[in-house]
Amino acid sequence: MLRLPKWFFKWNEENPNDLMGPAILVGTVTTAAAAAALIVALDNPYKTTDFQTGPRGIGMAVSKFVKDDPQNDPYAAEYPVFERVEVAEGTPTAAEAYGDVIAFGDMDQANFDQLTKAMSAWTGTEISLVNSEEADQTKLAITKNCIEATQYLNDDWDTHNLASDGRGVNCYTCHRGQPTPPGSWLKAGAVNSAAEGWAAIQNRLLTFEGAHTATDFVHKYTQSEYSSLPVDGVEKFLLDGNSIKVSDLESRVDQQPGDPVWQDAERTFNLMNHQANALDVGCVYCHNTRAFYDATQVTPQWSITTLAQQMSIDINQTFYEPRSEILGEESAKVNCMTCHMGVVSPLNGKDMVAEWPELASGQ
Repeated sequence: MLRLPKWFFKWNEENPNDLMGPAILVGTVTTAAAAAALIVALDNPYKTTDFQTGPRGIGMAVSKFVKDDPQNDPYAAEYPVFERVEVAEGTPTAAEAYGDVIAFGDMDQANFDQLTKAMSAWTGTEISLVNSEEADQTKLAITKNCIEATQYLNDDWDTHNLASDGRGVNCYTCHRGQPTPPGSWLKAGAVNSAAEGWAAIQNRLLTFEGAHTATDFVHKYTQSEYSSLPVDGVEKFLLDGNSIKVSDLESRVDQQPGDPVWQDAERTFNLMNHQANALDVGCVYCHNTRAFYDATQVTPQWSITTLAQQMSIDINQTFYEPRSEILGEESAKVNCMTCHMGVVSPLNGKDMVAEWPELASGQ
């Protein structure tokens, strides 16, 4: 039974005609008590969790609502698993069974076929590894290029992709069951001949979108992250390999928006926005906000991100830009979003090469 305080009864005696006041008070107290009871019973729906990114005491932490499950990759639940097949001794190799194959010729025929099925499911398109007169030579060349890129990422960039530590990448890491990876990108280009320059790559909404096949989730991102920043920051820094920095601290009062140094600074801001959205983190994930430009006051994640930037430049220049010659048109390229898709650990840290070490060993 709810016991009301003595002042409540005294107030009623002194204000016998005021019926609404007590009703409002009792209703408010009862509602607050019920809300508190629900929060205790069902847990606080707006509870947050903090990810410490740097020294304590200076605010270097990323806060997220627990209800949003911010670091869960929904694509992980859809990953098509294809386990290896047990084969009898004497089973022919793929090369013996099919003749000219573009990769994995030393594998036994049964697992060669199984890996082909897996790659088809991972990329959302029918994959063939057998070269024949009827084969689509362009598609074969692209497939071979993709396999080499995957092996290269797992071998030469193991320090970032952690194939030796039970993670790594395979076709699904980027493709997510779709022929064109939903996190890939193309060059911005100029809007028209009259806008070849600074205006052509600013104040534009260059959007990329990938549907999530089993749910209503649609992954959508823009090169400028809905800002007026340049849309070619990723192109300049993760393909051309330009220097990523904002080191000129002079006033811009006497300089026009087209000043080259200022353009590069804005491109850097664009790239930082991209990386923050690709991992769903804030600036303090890598930087100390009191000294963004001081490389001696960064977090360990800064070094990991810098390594990833070098990896992106390497893979784009070595594989994806040259692929344009095979296609006869521009080839989609990679950036942070291509693999991470909004989380720090792509696909929730799933081991992508356990069943198929051939994708990591280059065999």
